[in-house]
Amino acid sequence: MSWLKKNLGTLVFNIAETVVIFLIGKALILPIEYVIMIMLTFMISRGFFGKALHFKTWYRCLIWSALIMLSLFVLLKIDLKLSVVFAIFSAFIMTGRSNINDMYLWNNNGETSKYQDIKDFIKYNEFDDKLIEFETKLKDRDNLEYLIYKYRFKENRTFSEISELLDLDSPRIVEHLDRVAFALRLYCGI
Repeated sequence: MSWLKKNLGTLVFNIAETVVIFLIGKALILPIEYVIMIMLTFMISRGFFGKALHFKTWYRCLIWSALIMLSLFVLLKIDLKLSVVFAIFSAFIMTGRSNINDMYLWNNNGETSKYQDIKDFIKYNEFDDKLIEFETKLKDRDNLEYLIYKYRFKENRTFSEISELLDLDSPRIVEHLDRVAFALRLYCGI
């Protein structure tokens, strides 16, 4: 009973979302079996590739899902095989594994990171008194910003990894990281 109370909203949303997507397929006058096949291909592929990305608000999730499925259904009007391939591709895109910044051969076009000076300072001054003092004060003042600082600069994690660990969107992470970087540069004289 407690499981039902806890997950009732999610269950109702998922059913409503499925109905809306199904109605989009019907509005485009597509065969029901093809609509169901594309929906299942997308859902199963997304589950296979890893943890699915989710929006924090229900309406953004509904809009994004409807747009993806609409595009797959438009492709379905052209060719079934093409739609299946793009359903699998779209499912991969909707997981955290598709972030191109995480690819092994990514070189960022030879540009250095805007935080490169901080990375170098931390790398070569790991036991500097000012740096240790800054970290302590940051942890006491705002634990979230300390975790973002630690994950990005100490553990060298990517934005997608930080996003998964802290359940934050990348723009919010960058906003916190910019504040930390500004404070660190001032405090340690970088």
